[in-house]
Amino acid sequence: MNNLQSVYRERIKNLDWMSPATKEKALAKLDAFTKKIGYPDKWKKYDDVEISKDSYFNNQLSINKHNYNEMIKKAGKPVDKTEWGMTPPTVNAYYNPTFNEIVFPAGILQFPFFDKDADDAVNYGGIGMVIGHEMTHGFDDQGRQYDKDGNLKDWWTAEDATKFKARVQVMINQYNQYTVLEGLHVNGALTQGENLADNGGLAIAYQAFKNTPEGKSDTKIDGFTPDQRFFLGFAQIWRVKIREESQRTRINVDPHSPPKYRVNGAVFNMPAFYQAFNIKPTDKLYRPDSIRVKVW
Repeated sequence: MNNLQSVYRERIKNLDWMSPATKEKALAKLDAFTKKIGYPDKWKKYDDVEISKDSYFNNQLSINKHNYNEMIKKAGKPVDKTEWGMTPPTVNAYYNPTFNEIVFPAGILQFPFFDKDADDAVNYGGIGMVIGHEMTHGFDDQGRQYDKDGNLKDWWTAEDATKFKARVQVMINQYNQYTVLEGLHVNGALTQGENLADNGGLAIAYQAFKNTPEGKSDTKIDGFTPDQRFFLGFAQIWRVKIREESQRTRINVDPHSPPKYRVNGAVFNMPAFYQAFNIKPTDKLYRPDSIRVKVW
């Protein structure tokens, strides 16, 4: 996580479209990230929850009562910034703009996202990308509206905001072209925040990986180069099957693109991907450099 944060810092400093004034605030926000990993220091208690095998309805009532009382007890008290929005076993992660925090429960810190015995290529392509993804949410179309202290405050110059939106529009146009099912396309505007996080997160994770000994080598494992294993590690975390009926619903309400396009949409904007697999302009899925997304 610290490696990715260092890379992000350098990338912000080297942006050719952002002014020094906005960069200064962006770096301050990046450095102010609170990192929560694994599980909270304070565990919640559920002593008042009654669960039985006899009544699902009553179980739900008991849980709802507990949640209501927990919420009411917070009234009039200072915000507890140590509290987590997910339970430790949850296979997910999140960025909270009002706390300016990135959170990674223990549930996602396991294969295929992370394996302490795997090589760096696989781990940086997996959990490394997820870490970069959540960091980038701090600077996506929604997260960028909050400052380093979690306040809803515009810290961008007008010119930088205009440049940012123009670059994001390139990405919206890209994802609008993806056909999920016959007559059904990805909604580039709805998914822009997550797509930004995917593209930025993968680019940051890759650069951080290249700073490791394996990233600097050309030693193959199972016949694949380090760079190839990085991208394969990324692709395998989104191996998902979704029923057609569910996909039709999600395309209209889910701010995430379908898994296939979360992978393809991001890798096709990275020069390193084309080099890793020797992809040529004549290949079917080649995306010209002139229309590749370049934000973070």
